[in-house]
Amino acid sequence: MSLTTGLVIGTSGHIDHGKTTLVKALTGIDTDQLAEEKRRGITIDLGFAHDTDAQGRLLAFVDVPGHERFIHNMLAGVAGIDAVLLVVAADEGVMPQTREHLHICNLLHVPAGLVALTRTDLVDDPEMIELCIEEIQELTASTFLAGCPVIPVSAVTGVGLPDLRIALGKLPERRTAKVEELPFRLPVDRAFTVKGFGTVVTGTVLSGTLATEDEVWQYPEKKLVRIRGLQAQSETVSQARSGQRAALNLAGIAREDIQRGHQLAAPDSLATSYMLNVELQLLATEDDPLMTRRRIRLHLGTQEVMGRMVLLGQNALAPGETGLAQLRLEAPVSSRFGDRFILRNFSPLTTLGGGRVLDPLPAKSRRTRSELPARLQRICSGDEATQLEEIVFLQGVQGLRQAELPVRTGLSAKQVQRNLQPLQSRQHLICLDSVEKRWLHADHLERIARFVLRLVAAHHQRFPERQGMTRPEIAGKLNLLFAHEREVDTLLKLLVKQEKLVQADGAFALPSHVPEVSGAQEVLLKQCLGIIRKGGFQPVRRTHLLEQLGVDEKAGLTLLKSAAHHKQLVRVSEDLHYTPEQLAEIRSRLETHFAKNPTVTVIEFKELLGITRKSAVELLEHFDTQRL
Repeated sequence: MSLTTGLVIGTSGHIDHGKTTLVKALTGIDTDQLAEEKRRGITIDLGFAHDTDAQGRLLAFVDVPGHERFIHNMLAGVAGIDAVLLVVAADEGVMPQTREHLHICNLLHVPAGLVALTRTDLVDDPEMIELCIEEIQELTASTFLAGCPVIPVSAVTGVGLPDLRIALGKLPERRTAKVEELPFRLPVDRAFTVKGFGTVVTGTVLSGTLATEDEVWQYPEKKLVRIRGLQAQSETVSQARSGQRAALNLAGIAREDIQRGHQLAAPDSLATSYMLNVELQLLATEDDPLMTRRRIRLHLGTQEVMGRMVLLGQNALAPGETGLAQLRLEAPVSSRFGDRFILRNFSPLTTLGGGRVLDPLPAKSRRTRSELPARLQRICSGDEATQLEEIVFLQGVQGLRQAELPVRTGLSAKQVQRNLQPLQSRQHLICLDSVEKRWLHADHLERIARFVLRLVAAHHQRFPERQGMTRPEIAGKLNLLFAHEREVDTLLKLLVKQEKLVQADGAFALPSHVPEVSGAQEVLLKQCLGIIRKGGFQPVRRTHLLEQLGVDEKAGLTLLKSAAHHKQLVRVSEDLHYTPEQLAEIRSRLETHFAKNPTVTVIEFKELLGITRKSAVELLEHFDTQRL
């Protein structure tokens, strides 16, 4: 069977405020499964339960621990939730972990939620309940929970539970068409072995869909695994999709090779790196500024990684301020543009702030480093096309393949294609290779073009007698930049079109370049002119001319180009040259003909000069371009 999507709801709140008891009252499922949890009466790790609302919509609950020592488990639990159920005990009110959990959910941009005021059976004074509600409303006023319902309940007496169920049923789903278009992705929050089945992992499907027998990668190792079976809300299904809690039975990977913090996602749908460029907000409740190079703990998805935070464009971030930073990590992280994260202090373990990933795989380019803050700022504030252009720019001369752009921009493949078209038409981005579809920013292509022009100029200095550089010679100098000769061809065609290079006889040269003629070449040139003059109106063609001169093709072409530049020869066609005097005589005969006749046919012209039909056609075309 295939279940419809539902809502994933994460609990949050201070320790011993009744989160687990409330979930059990709503679903009938005790989420405390560990022996230590039973013994101590507190939630240590994540717990899971499910139910349906009045409309038959599936509600999956992720019960998180409230103790400050287990915040790392709480952070793993809220990865991908659609809504939060903030639990506050009426007999205690707002407590430290109430605030911290709320800050975390706010920084992660959890889209919706509500508040359950629990343990009302322990409070006899109704005014005390009202004071707690006011305190909660004041706490949530500047957060995503502003104006949300605060519902007094008792898991012991059942008071308020029907109202809470109604409110939960009104929570909106986060699933959108855009999320459905994105590749499949599931951060792993549990991994275990089931006898007779093998490795099983669970998590919340963040995007896309997955079916049995599909193959995905285990990140960050990029190990290929096959989906042997699927469950959602404890029922076997044929497909899992965004917004569902799912259990995946995996083939091709051992239990010890996958754990919480890993992800299962479509191949090449995530970028893996030890470094992230991010937008970061420091909590307004912090007492001191956040200084650059601070040692931190990054929580992204269900993963926790140690590292160092380096601010970009500033040395300190004031409480409540948003800035740009680079996270340099001690273990690889797999992410994509737009991923939300939390930063915590290395020690003591407190939440500092959070933000979103702007570049999941920053280029190591010294040239773009000085521009990095301004470019990242444009990514933060710009539209989709601006983000796309700036992200390609930040990759430097390497550019990006179109297949990489969804990961780097957070856009679907359709959105990428739609935004590339105007950028290409305005020549902000250039597609170097129509097969690989590698895109380069116009500024970096101009840098490469200047490099090529310097190469050609240096070649002219070193070999002044040569026609220019051949394409293989140029390609050999660009082999670290261009993986395919197609990309070199695109660049050279562009430079020729812009008239920055000229192409002749298989070589590329600067427009101003004229091959020098040595003493030996002067002798050859005299012989060449003599042979051509001797041919009269029908001089020998290039192949036979070079044979008579005893020179190879390359030397002969250099000689003929030099003669043409010095106006000693005129190139009528690719392999036919005349002296200026010969052409002047032919022109004179044509003018005499036109004095008596309005037109001239090819046959008439051929007989007039006593030449072949081919030569007659080439000469007439030449004179036509001269507007005779």
